[in-house]
Amino acid sequence: MKSLLTVSLTAVAAISSAYGGPGTMTEMPEMSMAQPQMEVADSFEAGRGLLTLEGPSGMFINPTSATLPRNTFTLQYCFFLPQNNSDVVGHGLLAAYGVTDWLELGAYGNYIDINDGVDDELTGAGPFARVRLIEPDGFIPQVSIGAYSRFSSDDALPQKIGAFAAAYTRVPIDEAGFLKSVGFHYGVRNVWLDGADDTFNGFIGAELQFPYRFYVVGEVSTKDDDTQSEVPYSFGVQWRAAGVNISVAGIQDGNLDDPGFYFGIGYGLTF
Repeated sequence: MKSLLTVSLTAVAAISSAYGGPGTMTEMPEMSMAQPQMEVADSFEAGRGLLTLEGPSGMFINPTSATLPRNTFTLQYCFFLPQNNSDVVGHGLLAAYGVTDWLELGAYGNYIDINDGVDDELTGAGPFARVRLIEPDGFIPQVSIGAYSRFSSDDALPQKIGAFAAAYTRVPIDEAGFLKSVGFHYGVRNVWLDGADDTFNGFIGAELQFPYRFYVVGEVSTKDDDTQSEVPYSFGVQWRAAGVNISVAGIQDGNLDDPGFYFGIGYGLTF
């Protein structure tokens, strides 16, 4: 069931902005895919990705530090197959708005369709917020904090509250070449589930930026021995096109026998 929770978060994140997306569909169409932008500047500022299993946009599991630019709106969708079959399918939807360049507010929802002998449908939704504390400047990383929650009327989908702190550093390689840059994400998050032990994870991830807004993204988290049976990790690719962003990845949420398949798409608009 824990895996289902994760799945729901995943679904949630799916329609965000591009780091944009796994980045934000913004620059990543980080599951958070977002507004049109110059490839170099955007990739630096965006690194936000699309929605994640946890909800807020970021890599594929963990939220990251990039906030949406001021007056930018993003809508994202994703689905997750925990065991790479259709017995359990998690869907996620996310909507977010950049109130200022340093404050992002939004909401996400999960819909989990279970058909593994017992037909069931689980739904949950809640708000999230992310605040950028430090702007990137040379070797000084971008730093943000955020919080999110999910509420449900079904006991099978526990109430959830999460908090995170994340940082991002981009290292230029060759802006005119094949490998343009390498970005590093790192941070911590804690999740409290109603009636269950809380889960704490430290995480680190990297994204390789290639021409035409293609990114290869990977991440790994520390394992919480009290609540997880496996080390959480993910790997995949993101296409952070201007406006529309797409993510495809394999995800081990910490409680799966084998990595599950994740797909996310998002749209971003700047007013």
